[in-house]
Amino acid sequence: MNDNPWIIVSNRFSGRGRAGARSSNLNEKIKARGHFATEVSGNTLESCLVELRANLVSNSPRGILIVGGDGLVNAVVSEVHKAAGNTPILVVAEGTGNDFSRTCGTFGLSDDGLVDLICRKDPHRLDLLLINERPCVEIAATGFDANVNRRANAMRRVRGKLKYVVAMFQELIRLKAISYRLILDGNEMTFNALFVAVANSASYGGGMRISPNSAPDDGLIEVAVLEPVSRFELLRVFPRVFSGTHIDHARFKVYRGVEGRLEAETSVYADGEDFGTLPIDFRVLPNAIRVWKSS
Repeated sequence: MNDNPWIIVSNRFSGRGRAGARSSNLNEKIKARGHFATEVSGNTLESCLVELRANLVSNSPRGILIVGGDGLVNAVVSEVHKAAGNTPILVVAEGTGNDFSRTCGTFGLSDDGLVDLICRKDPHRLDLLLINERPCVEIAATGFDANVNRRANAMRRVRGKLKYVVAMFQELIRLKAISYRLILDGNEMTFNALFVAVANSASYGGGMRISPNSAPDDGLIEVAVLEPVSRFELLRVFPRVFSGTHIDHARFKVYRGVEGRLEAETSVYADGEDFGTLPIDFRVLPNAIRVWKSS
């Protein structure tokens, strides 16, 4: 049996404070299985990551339980990647969108189910998307989608995936096409689009399956493009994004490759976090991270 300790990283402010309580509950359940766990939860994200770095160096952890949302997942995965480590992670959904937990099948699992998963099953290897060499586990959104993400992040009264829907309606007023230049595996194309999403997995924004055929273990990147449509048409098609059937629309295009560059005068959000502005260089790292999946 592997006797190395677990690390439980939580954002104590996630889920209206539920993340801290859930972290403690998971710790107790791990101890009941005869294992040892260390909880990492700082007053700020940076203090939390400083403590995590120290544990990665000194403890050779058996695995990391991330109790929070996609932003915390991104931060922890980035630390593991920078440390050139092989430490597997488990995502415990306590954020706003929780899209990577959906990808991993851990969304909605009970604490007993999560602990059973890490104690009984081996982690899977998944790809990692690099945006300007910065890790991304899900999707990098640009254009209209990035603007929606920025507005949603600023909301305090509206919570959960509803905030992305509200933000989308608010951003419709400013809707306009953007001129893009895409180089994918050496092939260059230019086009106008409302948004371009560089995808390693299927969803963002709390279950919006913008690139439903994307798989995080196929060694490929999907570049999803919505060509210009009217506000009315965007509203008509929008509900289909939750089922992924929007991909049948004539103005929706998908390109696949392993590396590329995207240029435009717009911003980019990846895993719900501000990644700055374009241009970006992107590439896939096959089998780069280990993650516990329930399916």
